[in-house]
Amino acid sequence: MSNEKNALDAMLAQYEKNNAPKYVKSETAKVYDLKNYFNTFIKEGVKSATKQIRVLPTTDGSTPFVELHAHKVQVDGEWKTFPCLKHEKGEACPFCEAREALLATGKDSDKELAKKYNARKMYVVKVIDRDNEEEGVKFWRFNHDYRKEGIYDKIIGVLNAIKKDVTNAETGRDLLLTINRNQNGIPVVSAVASLDPSGLSEDQDQKTEWLEDVRTWEDVYSVRTYDYLEIIVKGGVPVWDKDEKKFVDKASIGTDENSTLESELTMGVENVKANVQAAEATTTATVSVEEDEDDLPF
Repeated sequence: MSNEKNALDAMLAQYEKNNAPKYVKSETAKVYDLKNYFNTFIKEGVKSATKQIRVLPTTDGSTPFVELHAHKVQVDGEWKTFPCLKHEKGEACPFCEAREALLATGKDSDKELAKKYNARKMYVVKVIDRDNEEEGVKFWRFNHDYRKEGIYDKIIGVLNAIKKDVTNAETGRDLLLTINRNQNGIPVVSAVASLDPSGLSEDQDQKTEWLEDVRTWEDVYSVRTYDYLEIIVKGGVPVWDKDEKKFVDKASIGTDENSTLESELTMGVENVKANVQAAEATTTATVSVEEDEDDLPF
């Protein structure tokens, strides 16, 4: 069986698994570069747009959609996404502990509040942004949608229709994403279409470079420590104390011109916020966490 058939079968099997009925019980800092991330933001004033991407194949013919569980929460007025320590590392996770403690009370109000601490399933896939090929391989992270109306569902709909492996480096297909603003003004992918079969690149060196990129999502998205996440769960804002050499809650210490605190939410991203503003990729505190839009990875 060819790798092309393996990859198509793997993607379709993954989709079926993730949408199968489930039993529901009744009761080290990374330095970020925006070139590493593909997103579907569009400029203010623009109502719709299209973006063309190529999903890269895996070396073993497995599905390119890597599953990730993460917690999404507002920190200092902005939505942030944090990989779940329990799901991704098998370690204690402050978000999951808070959820379990709330559920244990048996109170309806606590059960509702516990939803805030749920780990959400997401996908990360490596793509080439055809409008910015010079920026190389990018990582695209988006939410799983249990309503089966999300980005993943739309891509799988294309695969079911054409019965071809769109990731094949020689005979695969680019995907055309149609992006529109929803009722809240947030850019979301409203449609996905496949284009004609084509090679990944006519430049052999470029193609080799893209195919041999061995990075995983952990190389570009931070997995934070228990202590860092615990501050967030308690409603705080983590900042780095240079003297103590650890993260502390920003509100717990007075700051002045001689402060040893790093004011950024995470270390090593001093230049990212300026780049975000330049890209006009803004997120407001009123956005629902159920939207398809994604925050940037800091």
